[in-house]
Amino acid sequence: MISSFGYMTLALAFLLSLYGLVILIFGLIQKSQAFIESARRALVLIFPLSTAGILVLVFLLLTDRFDVAYVYSVSSKEMPAYLKLTALWGGQEGSLLFWSWLLSGFSLVFSSRKIRKESDLFPWAMLIAFLFLIFFLGLNVFLATPFERFWHFTDGGRVLSVFQPLNAWPLTPKDGQGLNPLLRHPGMIWHPPALYLGFVGFLIPFGLAAATLITKRRDGRWIELSRTWILIAWVFLSLGLVLGMRWAYDVLGWGGYWGWDPVEIAALMPWLSATALIHTALLQKKANGFQRWNLSLIILTFGLVIFGTFITRSGVLSSVHTFAGSNIGPAMFVIMGITSISGLGLLIYRWRDFGPAQEIEFGFSREVLTLFSNLVLLSILMVCFLGVVYPIFSDLLTGTQVTVGPAWYESITGPLFLLLLSLMGLCPLAAWGLTRVSKIRQGLTILLPMSLLVPLLIWLLGDVNDFYALTALWLAGLAVIVISWEYITAVRKALSRPDVKLPGVLWSPLQRNHRRYGGLLVHLGIVLMSLGIIGLEGLQQETQLRLEQGESASIGAYQYTFEGIERFTEAETTTTQAVLTILDQGQSEGALYPSREVYPNLGMAVTIPGVKSKLSLDHYAILVDWQPELPDEATFRIFVNPLVNWLWIGSGVLTLGTVVAVLPKSGKGKL
Repeated sequence: MISSFGYMTLALAFLLSLYGLVILIFGLIQKSQAFIESARRALVLIFPLSTAGILVLVFLLLTDRFDVAYVYSVSSKEMPAYLKLTALWGGQEGSLLFWSWLLSGFSLVFSSRKIRKESDLFPWAMLIAFLFLIFFLGLNVFLATPFERFWHFTDGGRVLSVFQPLNAWPLTPKDGQGLNPLLRHPGMIWHPPALYLGFVGFLIPFGLAAATLITKRRDGRWIELSRTWILIAWVFLSLGLVLGMRWAYDVLGWGGYWGWDPVEIAALMPWLSATALIHTALLQKKANGFQRWNLSLIILTFGLVIFGTFITRSGVLSSVHTFAGSNIGPAMFVIMGITSISGLGLLIYRWRDFGPAQEIEFGFSREVLTLFSNLVLLSILMVCFLGVVYPIFSDLLTGTQVTVGPAWYESITGPLFLLLLSLMGLCPLAAWGLTRVSKIRQGLTILLPMSLLVPLLIWLLGDVNDFYALTALWLAGLAVIVISWEYITAVRKALSRPDVKLPGVLWSPLQRNHRRYGGLLVHLGIVLMSLGIIGLEGLQQETQLRLEQGESASIGAYQYTFEGIERFTEAETTTTQAVLTILDQGQSEGALYPSREVYPNLGMAVTIPGVKSKLSLDHYAILVDWQPELPDEATFRIFVNPLVNWLWIGSGVLTLGTVVAVLPKSGKGKL
């Protein structure tokens, strides 16, 4: 059977990983290039085997093979093909297979010729890749295989097994349970793959860093080889976070996109440490310093990746994002412990082999501001980590799981985010080494006054009186003005040259220094994203009330009128949809359609917010309660979310900036 074939490909990939690890260890001990090359070829072969396994599972999903337990649990006949494909990572077993497949793909690219040239680093980094391939493929083979089928015996007993047990017959349900309704959203097509690409992508920098520690190589070559991988993993992790925010915004009915959920925070923490690493990697490149710091950051980042995976799959914390009924928690805890302890132990053991950080003269310089940015990012990370682990330790020590609420996170991280915004405005004004007074004066006398116009105009025209929101908008405005000024200055210099044309000169700064201006684009994207955060955290308005048909409610200048309820039934769902028309000072702005979808077969009800978007704000409504015996009344929760769409726009700018930053210097460049 095809499901058995899929399982055998994974089992063979697992055995090949074991072979590769053993033969590689022999090669390292005996210093045999033949054994090391044999291990590399085994690494290359794992990818086609895992690809065959994942293609088999996709085929089983698309052809409604409900005799396969995984297909039965995440798919149904009524689901469209794109949702059946999404179901590949909609459950525990399939998502682990997808993770293993990505891991084997990254390992394949990792064994490219450029990295193989580093004959001392490559074998040890390959050893790290084999260890994690063995672990994740082992989960697919022994603990969480997606290829188990239903079997029944003549005495009525049932069993799950990949292969047919003795005296057992296949059992094929007529239909499957279907994908969790919360996951039937376009964002879930891209959110898990992007997040997994971000997580798995950090394996290569981690492997190169571990190889550097083992070989005591002190030239910083690992950070040069890792730079593109770190940026690619970082941007995919960024996109994964943003797509998850969009899913939460459209599906969960929070009124926003971030609820300080433990799993959300677990994905944010490696993003914070990786962002710090990207910045201090520049310092290492400039002066070959900060080697210990960067090695610590990559170990921290990958350790947090494994920690986040453990949180999601162990069930130790309750979250809408976690996998229910997971049986791989102990295994994840073990690999998390081994990764963290071995990485930290190796760093401590080799600590003296790497020189201390270069001494930096304190003053207004890019080095000082970069280090200060690192401290702010890691401070936010520490707050997040303490908030996530506190419920775990409270449960262990007291038997009661005490969670930390959003107010606690926001009260501490809010000022830290303001510091980051201010640093994004100041950093472009600084130079490497102590900055000339003339450049600082230019920023203070021209750009700073220009930035003060931003909160002043918002206060006068936008009726915003919140001091913290105005401060944040001022800092964001300062950052946008400074970044734009840097680009305009570069274009003006290019225009001063003879024989230049305007369309080409606009692209000239990015061509001449794509890393710097790609980085500025990334910073601009983050600043634009901060506008969405400021709008939701500081300017959001909301109300909850019960309305009769024809009755209206007002928020600021907006009026919402309840026009009625519509009910309709489809194959799997019964939908109750309300209609709220919107007036802005008497002018129509369309309507909102908040709804509740009931899935009788699953015993679930899902609240779908009604959203009406424009560049400046979103109208957002939730149907909180409606009773059939009172068809002309309903309870609504209505929000006005200013600036929220700049979060999605900013993520696009951030992605564009990262693409520009990783472009090779010539068309012949390679990853």
